Amino acid sequence: MKRATLEILQCLKCRAGHLEPEGEVASTKMSFGPVTCLACGARFPVGEGLLDFVGEREPPRGLQGKLEAAWFARSYEKYVRPSLELALTRGFDRDSEYLVYRSLIGRPSGPVLDLGCGTGLFARRLATEQLGQPIIGLDVSKPMIEEAIAQSREASTDVDFIRAEAPQLPFQDASLGAVLQVGSFHLIADLEGTLREVRRCLRPGAPYVGSGFVLPPYTRAAYSAMGFHARSEVELKRACEAAGLQRFERLRTPPMLIFKAERP
Repeated sequence: MKRATLEILQCLKCRAGHLEPEGEVASTKMSFGPVTCLACGARFPVGEGLLDFVGEREPPRGLQGKLEAAWFARSYEKYVRPSLELALTRGFDRDSEYLVYRSLIGRPSGPVLDLGCGTGLFARRLATEQLGQPIIGLDVSKPMIEEAIAQSREASTDVDFIRAEAPQLPFQDASLGAVLQVGSFHLIADLEGTLREVRRCLRPGAPYVGSGFVLPPYTRAAYSAMGFHARSEVELKRACEAAGLQRFERLRTPPMLIFKAERP
């Protein structure tokens, strides 16, 4: 965890206090030891560079809970995602997908958050771009984010990882230069609340870039029964507008939808 990243965080308990390491930090990074909120005294552990705001929790029920299993995290990049790309994206390969995200993010004016980063696939790609800004990956799944840390180290990429759960985001107001959320808006029950938090954390003019699968209406009931939250393009646009994100634009590569909105 870089000191520069720690400086833009805030306590998730009192929603106001800044976080400081307990004791001296010998370098610009900290790998172990708790951080303490200067306002309310809450303590959050840091281990192997991961700042954990969640701690122990019951995994979600249904299929979404199975997605947080350790075996799923370990096999995601090698087997699961390639299978989904082959079955659903009709030739829209991973490199092409990333290039779209990269073009929509542009030149960020502050740290870039990969929200729902999973195994850190796109956070690692961003970290190789020499953007001159910290890259931060955030996810609630402990197996996923542990796999993300391992993959980042193996690839020698400089990414900070935080374990937290949307809708609450542990960042100060107007502290982020961009937020990327790849393929995970269907996992969030309170999408509008999450987007309000995204808007709060973004700097003026900074982009929020998201993507996911927009499935036919007749699949909604089955999709919901598995614990997911199916949303149409119209619903996504309305959620962005209700959260105060403007200039909505999108790219359709059915069944995939990539979209962008900005904080005014």
